[in-house]
Amino acid sequence: MQQVYKRIPIYLHNHVMACLRTHLAQANKLLQTQYIEPKIIYRAKGSVAGSAFLTRWEIQINSTMLYENGKIFIEEVVPHELAHLIVFKKFGKVKPHGKEWQYIMSQVLGKIPKTTHNFEVKSHDSFVYYCQCQEHHLTKIRHNKIEHNKTEYLCRKCGTILKLKNSI
Repeated sequence: MQQVYKRIPIYLHNHVMACLRTHLAQANKLLQTQYIEPKIIYRAKGSVAGSAFLTRWEIQINSTMLYENGKIFIEEVVPHELAHLIVFKKFGKVKPHGKEWQYIMSQVLGKIPKTTHNFEVKSHDSFVYYCQCQEHHLTKIRHNKIEHNKTEYLCRKCGTILKLKNSI
C-alpha cells in the first residue's frame, strides 16, 4: 500500500508558497489589483490535483501528488487554482475553464491553460478483485459496500460478479 502524506516537507511548502507569491504578484501588477494571498490547504486523497474554494479564498492541494511530483506539480497546479480564484474575484461566477479562466492563465499568469493534469494517480486504499477475464482495483468504499452485503459489482466485459482476491 502506498504511503499517504498528511504532512509535507517544508521545502515543498516553501516551493508552493514561492510559486503562489510569484504568480499572485504578477497578476496584481498586470490587473492593477491587490488580491491577498489565499490560504493553502493540503489533503492526501483522491485523484484531484487541486481545488479552488472561491468564496473562502483557499487553494487545496493533493499532498500525495505534490510529494510524488514536486516542482513540476507545483508549477502546473498552483497557477491553475490561483487563476480560478482571480477569475471569481474579477468576473464573478463563470464557467470553470471558460474564456475568462483561459485569459487569466495565458495572458496574466503566462501559463498554458490546461484543464486536466497528467500526473499518475496511485490508489491509496486499493483492493484487488477478479472476475473471469481480469483483475479489478476497487476503492475502500466499494470494498466496504461488498463486505457489508450492500452491493455486488459486475465486470463490464464478461458480466461475472467480482470476487476479492486472496479471500478465504
